[in-house]
Amino acid sequence: MFKDIIGHEDIKQRLITSLQTGRISHAQLFAGSTGCGSLALALAFAQYVFCTGDKKEDACGVCPSCKQMQKLIHPDLHFVFPVVRKTKLPVSDEYINEWRSLLLQSPYFNLEDWQAAMHVEDNAQSAIYTEESANILRKLNLKAFESDYKIMIIWLPEKMNPECSNKLLKIIEEPYDKTLFLMVSEHPEQIITTIQSRTQRITIPPLEKSVIKQHLMTEKGINEEKAEEYAHVAAGNWYKALRLLNESEEQIYNQEKFISLMRLCWERKMLPVNEWVSEIAGIGRERQKNFLTHSLRMLRENFMKNFGLHVLNYMTEREKQFSIKFSPYVHEGNIIPLSEEFEKAYHDISRNGNAKIIFTDLCIKVMQNIRP
Repeated sequence: MFKDIIGHEDIKQRLITSLQTGRISHAQLFAGSTGCGSLALALAFAQYVFCTGDKKEDACGVCPSCKQMQKLIHPDLHFVFPVVRKTKLPVSDEYINEWRSLLLQSPYFNLEDWQAAMHVEDNAQSAIYTEESANILRKLNLKAFESDYKIMIIWLPEKMNPECSNKLLKIIEEPYDKTLFLMVSEHPEQIITTIQSRTQRITIPPLEKSVIKQHLMTEKGINEEKAEEYAHVAAGNWYKALRLLNESEEQIYNQEKFISLMRLCWERKMLPVNEWVSEIAGIGRERQKNFLTHSLRMLRENFMKNFGLHVLNYMTEREKQFSIKFSPYVHEGNIIPLSEEFEKAYHDISRNGNAKIIFTDLCIKVMQNIRP
C-alpha cells in the first residue's frame, strides 16, 4: 500500500489521480533505483488498481483483492524479472516462489540479493531471455479473472535481450484492452529507445535525507546522531541505509579487497598481485562486478575527500579510516584514468571476458597511475 512506502508523496498522489481521472497510461516506466522505492511504488499502484473497496487515497487493505496482493497471489498480477539459464526455456515462472519470498521480505533490494535468492552458480549472469516473450503473450491472452485490469510488472527491463525487447515492443504498440505494463528500471537508458518512447516515464528520485533519518529513528530505533550519519551515507537510498545498519559480509569483503589491491599496486609486488588476481577471478562474475562498482565509488569518495569536500563524502566508518591515508593519492592527475580502467574492467567482465586477464591488466594500470 502507498502508506507503507517511504517518502515520494507527490508521486503517490500522481498515480492515484491518474486512476481516479481515467488518465492511466497502459505502459509506464518507473525509472530509479529499487532501493529508492521504484518497485515498491509499482506494487502499491497495482494494489490500488485492483482494490475493490473504498480507495479514496489508498487501497483499502481489507478487500479480497488487497489480501491477495499482500501475498502477491492476485490472479491478474504477472511478473517478469531476470533469471539464469538452467533449462532450455528460462522464464520467470521457474523462480516465482523465490521471487515472492524475497519481495514479501521487502520491496527494497538489488540484483545481488535476487541472485542470492535464486541460489545461482558463481559465474551465472541473469537476463530476460527470448523465451520470456512467449510467456508474456500467453499470460496476456488469458481473460482477467477478478479485476477489470491485467497488470504485468517487469523488473529491470534493461536486462531483456534484443529479441525479447522487440517482441515486447509489438505488444506495447498494439496493447491488449485493460492491460497495464509497469516497468521498473534502474538503467532506463539501456532499454531500446523504441520502448522508451512508448512509455510514460515516472522518475523516482533519491529519498530526502530527512525522510531516511526519521524512518531510521522511528522504525529502527537508531539514535539521532547515528541516524544522521547513516542517512547521509545512504544518499537517498533506503536499501543502502538498511545495509549500513548491519554491514554485510559482501561490503566488508569488497572493501578489504580494494584496500589490498591499492597497497599491492603501490608496493608493486607482482607475486602477491597474482595471488590477489587468482582469488578475485574465482568469486563469480556478479560479485566481480559488485567489487568493481564498489571500487569506483571508493575512488570518487577519496577524490572528494582529497579536495576537502566532506559534505559530498558518503563513506562508512570502516571506509573513512582507510581514506585518511589513502585519499592524497587520488587526485586530479589520476582520477580520470583510474576510473576509466575500472569502468573498462566492468564492461569486459559483463561481456564474459577472461577474468584473470582483465584483472591482471587492471592491476598493471592501477600501478602505473597510483604511483607513476
